[in-house]
Amino acid sequence: QDQPALLTRSDVKTFFHEFGHALHAILGATQMASFSGTNVKSDFVEMPSQMLEEWLYDPVILKKVSKHYKTGAQIPDDQIASIIALKNYNSGNFVQGQAFYALISLDVHGDYRGKSPKEIYDQLYRTYRSHITYMPEDAMYASFGHLTGYAAKYYGYLWSKVFALDLFDTIKQHGLLDPAIGKRYVTTVLAPGGSVDPNQLLQNFLGRSPSDRPFLKDLGL
Repeated sequence: QDQPALLTRSDVKTFFHEFGHALHAILGATQMASFSGTNVKSDFVEMPSQMLEEWLYDPVILKKVSKHYKTGAQIPDDQIASIIALKNYNSGNFVQGQAFYALISLDVHGDYRGKSPKEIYDQLYRTYRSHITYMPEDAMYASFGHLTGYAAKYYGYLWSKVFALDLFDTIKQHGLLDPAIGKRYVTTVLAPGGSVDPNQLLQNFLGRSPSDRPFLKDLGL
């Protein structure tokens, strides 16, 4: 067709994210189904999905997943360089925003002596986002879907991302398409699912305690 439904890079990133969840579920290998795949502690469930997003910042992978629908040409090197260069653009605001959302989820589900979600939101916004103009009519919390699905555990996104970047950094050192490191990841992290504590899963794969250095480096620090 002359006008196919093309995916933006953001769409592909979402696909990779959700495919990370799918792999976690498909490759689960526990004796009890209730411990299989994504049936892990909820503040660890976003680790595999967020790690898979990182593949889309690798030049080799970007070449493999891109093709112009008319010419068949892969994404140009200069565009790849721009994507990588812009990776940590606005990273400080992003992390602060994620921490802000985490605080909303924690406080809304905490003991706030009858405070309304609006009062909680306003107080947190004025405290942690004072550098951004406050709009009194803002009611972002009303469309914050994760407040129900994740309850007080929205912090798991940022928490899991630290681990995701540590694992990705280790895998990248071996080669993103190296079968051996891929198999090790599957057998030590994905296959055990919730049958092993996440801290132990990380230790088993990394051969050491997790580090936040790759996360901080990714922010440009």
